[in-house]
Amino acid sequence: MIEAGWTLHMVSDVFPADGQFTGDDEWIEYGLKRGWTMLTQDKRIRNQLPVLNRLVASGLTIHCLSSAELTPAKRTERFERHRDRIWRYGAEGPPGFYVVYEDSVVRRWP
Repeated sequence: MIEAGWTLHMVSDVFPADGQFTGDDEWIEYGLKRGWTMLTQDKRIRNQLPVLNRLVASGLTIHCLSSAELTPAKRTERFERHRDRIWRYGAEGPPGFYVVYEDSVVRRWP
C-alpha cells in the first residue's frame, strides 16, 4: 500500500508475482468487492465485456493510462495530475472504463 495523498493498493500487495499469473477478472473482482476505483495501464481490459459489465453493475470505475510505454515516474505523474477527476468519477460516476490521457480523462465504455 502506498500513501500519496490517496491510498494506492498495489496488485503485488495482494497477488503473488506482481499479479502476473492473476487474471484481470480476479484482481478486478477483488477491487470491486472493496468498492475501489482501480488504476491500470492495461487497455486490453476494455475488450473484456463480462468484466466491464460487472464493473458497471457495481457502479465503479477503472482508469487506464493511454500508454503502457510510460516510465514509472511518468505513470505516477499522469495519475497524480488527474487525481481530482479520477477521484470525482470514482465517487460520483458515471461508472465505466476511463482512459487517462496526458491532458484529459475520457470515459470509453459503456
